[in-house]
Amino acid sequence: MTARLRWCGWLVPAFLAAWPARLLADGGEGMGAAGYLAQLIGGLLIVIVAIVVLGWVLRRTQGGGGRGSQLIDVISVRSIGARERLMLVQVGEEQILVGVAPSGIRTLHTLENPVVAEAGEAVDFSGVLRRAVRGRAAGGEHS
Repeated sequence: MTARLRWCGWLVPAFLAAWPARLLADGGEGMGAAGYLAQLIGGLLIVIVAIVVLGWVLRRTQGGGGRGSQLIDVISVRSIGARERLMLVQVGEEQILVGVAPSGIRTLHTLENPVVAEAGEAVDFSGVLRRAVRGRAAGGEHS
């Protein structure tokens, strides 16, 4: 159903934009109120599409450019419950341990010595999944 609506969304403006051109090709004799109305609607549709496209381009360019100038950075997040998390946040040179829960956000501790992430093995999804399956299989054999 949505594919059909997309086609209609593209065909109607194309038809309306081409309609006055076809009338003018006939010598302009058949261009009456309907022709001017079609030209008006076609122009309005072109302006609306241009606004939407420019808005999308502006949103895409503004979102990607400011990443390097962020003053606050989330170093690590650890889920400790269904809706509770611990977050290690870097603000300038200072690191803050923050607790996030549905009731709000609380500062738990300000670290005097910043935690440095080890440059060792990166966490990959396949390794975590393999360990979880292996642990579940080992737990299932003992019960």
